[in-house]
Amino acid sequence: MIGRATALEKAGAVECILDRDAGADRSGSGSLLLLSAWCGLVSGLLEVGATCLRKRTVDVNQLYWSSRHFVWLVPLIDLAIFLGLGVVLSVAAWLSRRRIYGLSARVVGGLALLPPLLAAFPGIYGLAGLLLAQGIVARSAPALSRRAAGFRQMVRVSLPLMAAFVIILAASLWGGDWLEAWRQEARPLPSPGSPNVLLIVLDTVAADHLSLHGYHRPTSPTLGELAARGICFNEARATSSWTLPSHGSMFTGRWPHELSAGWLTPLDRTHPTVAEYLRSRGYATAGFVANTQYCGWDSGLARGFSTYRDYGFPRLTAFKTTVLVDRIMAGTLAIEHFLEEWLFFDRFWPAVQQSWQLFEYDRKGADVVNREFLDWLSHKRSPERPFFAFLNLYDAHSPYELRHAGIHRFGARPRNQHEADLSSKLVEEFLRAPSDRLLPLIRDRYDDCVADLDEQLGWLIDELDRRAVLDQTCVIIAADHGESFGEHPGVFFHGASLYRTELHVPLVVIPPGNRPSPRVVSEPVSLRNLAATIVDIAGLQAGSPFPGESLARFGNRPPLPAGSGIVTSSPALSEVVPNRALDEDPWHWLSKPRWPLVALTEGQWTYIRREGDVREELFRIHDDAQEQQNLAGDPSMQPILQRMRAELDRLTGGPLTPGRFNP
Repeated sequence: MIGRATALEKAGAVECILDRDAGADRSGSGSLLLLSAWCGLVSGLLEVGATCLRKRTVDVNQLYWSSRHFVWLVPLIDLAIFLGLGVVLSVAAWLSRRRIYGLSARVVGGLALLPPLLAAFPGIYGLAGLLLAQGIVARSAPALSRRAAGFRQMVRVSLPLMAAFVIILAASLWGGDWLEAWRQEARPLPSPGSPNVLLIVLDTVAADHLSLHGYHRPTSPTLGELAARGICFNEARATSSWTLPSHGSMFTGRWPHELSAGWLTPLDRTHPTVAEYLRSRGYATAGFVANTQYCGWDSGLARGFSTYRDYGFPRLTAFKTTVLVDRIMAGTLAIEHFLEEWLFFDRFWPAVQQSWQLFEYDRKGADVVNREFLDWLSHKRSPERPFFAFLNLYDAHSPYELRHAGIHRFGARPRNQHEADLSSKLVEEFLRAPSDRLLPLIRDRYDDCVADLDEQLGWLIDELDRRAVLDQTCVIIAADHGESFGEHPGVFFHGASLYRTELHVPLVVIPPGNRPSPRVVSEPVSLRNLAATIVDIAGLQAGSPFPGESLARFGNRPPLPAGSGIVTSSPALSEVVPNRALDEDPWHWLSKPRWPLVALTEGQWTYIRREGDVREELFRIHDDAQEQQNLAGDPSMQPILQRMRAELDRLTGGPLTPGRFNP
C-alpha cells in the first residue's frame, strides 16, 4: 500500500500544479491553459538563450541562418503552439471520464523542455530529447508537488513579466531601426550634386552564360542595352568562387585572406565597409537581399546599412523559426524518403506536402527584392539625400527554380505538376549520381533563370527611369561568382574551384543619366576594387580607408585592344578555402575543395595553385579562354611561372596553408 501510494503521488504530482482553489474551474482547464501559456513563453525564451549561448561559445557555426527577429518571434510562436496544445489537451481531459489533467500537465511540461534541449544540443535526436525532457519532468514532479502553491504563484507573477520581456525584445529591434533612421536624417548632407549609387549583385551569374559576353543563347538583352550606356568590363574577376568572401571583398576592398568571412564565420568589424563609410558621410544606406544564408544580417554584410531587408515571412513560414517546427518538418522529410517506394505513397502524400508548404520558405525572387527597394525609395524621408543601395538577386542560384510567372525560354515547360516535381528534383538527383544525361537539363534550367533575372533587372531599370531616379544614379551591376557545369572534370556548381567558369563575372558601370557613352575594357579587373570605385563615384575618396583602384578611371581612358599584353590594372587575386566543418555535407565532394586554392590573373595569364599538396596550373587566357591547356609543365613557361608565383606570394604574404584560414 505504501508503494502504491508513492506511485500515485508521483503520477499526480504535476496535477498539483493546477489551481484547485475554491474559486477555480473544477475541470482545471483554465489552469491548464495558464500553465500551457507559461510553458510556451519559458520554452521560447530558453530556446533563444540556448541558441545564442551555443553560437557564442562552443558552436563552430557562428551564423544563425535565421531572421534577427527570432529573439521575440520564437517565444511568441512557442506561446501560440503551447496554447493550442493546451486547448486540445483541455478538451481531451474534459471529455475523458478520468479527468487526466495531471497527465496533460506533464505532457505540456515535458514538451516545454524539448526546444531548449534541441537548441542547446542540435545533434541530439528528437525522440531522445523528448524522452530526456519527460524524464526531467518526472523527476521534478515530487518536488513541485510539495511546493504547489508557491509554483502556482510564481506562474501567475512571471507570466506577465515574461510577456513584457518579449514585447521589450521586439520593441528594441523596431526601436533600434527607428533610431537609426532618425540618426540618418540628422547627419549633414553630402556636397551638392553627389550621385546616388545602386549596386546590384546577380548571385551566381556566370559571365560565360551571358549573351553580353558571347554566349550563344540570348540570356542577357537587358545587360547588353545597359552596357551600351556605360563601361562594360569583359574580364572582371571575383575574389572568391562563393558568396560571403566575394561580397566581403566588394564591401571592404580587402582580399579574402584578410577577412574573417568563412563558410561558418561572419564578416567581422576589423575592416570598415563601404556602407559604413558612405553613411558616415551623409548617404542614406539600404540593403535588400535574397540570399539569406550568406547575405543575411548575421553574415556581417548588413553593417552600415540603416535599412536591411533579408528574411520575409509569407504564409506560416515564421513558425519554422522555432526548432520544434523545424525538427518536425525535417522528420516529415525523412518519412517522405522512407515511403517513396510504397504503393499508396502518391495517394496521400501530396496533400501532406501542400500543407507543409505553408511553413516552407520560398526563394525570395528578384521581383520581391525590387519591390522592397522601390517601396523604400518611395518612403525615403529626405528625397534630396543621396542613397547607396545594395540589391542581392538570387534567382540564378541552384536549384535553378524559375519563378511562377517566369518564361521557359530554353527548356521545355512542365506539362503537369508531376513533371514540375520531377524537374525540381533534377539538381538533387544530379548530386546523388552525376550524369551526362542530366547536365543539359540543368543548364536549361540555369539559363532560364539567368534570362528571367535579366528581365527583372530590365523592369527595375525602366521603373527607376520612369521615376527620373536614373538621372542622378550610378548603377553598378556585377555578380559575386559564376557557376561550373563540368567544364573541368568533377567540377560542378560553385565554391569548387578557381577556374574561369566560377570567377569570370559580369561587371557593368552605368553613369548617371541616359547619355550613351559605351566603353569596353578587355583587361582583367578585380571586384575587390568596387569599394574604391563606389567611393570615387561619390566624390569621397579623400581619406578613404579602402585599398584598391577605382575602376571609374576607365571611363576617361581610351580602351586597350584585347590581347595587347599591356597591363594597367593591379592583378586579380582569388581564393577559396576548404569547408572542413561541413565535411558531411552531401555537396562536399562536388563543391568543396580539399585544400585552399589561390588564383592570380594578370594581363593574359592566369595562375592557379593548390596549397598543401602543391599543384600548379598556368593558362594563357586570350588563347585558351576555357583553361583547358595547362602550361605549368612547359619549360619555356618557367620564367612566367616563377614571376606569377612571386607575385602571388607578395599579395598573400606567403603560401595560404590551411592553418591560415578560419575553420
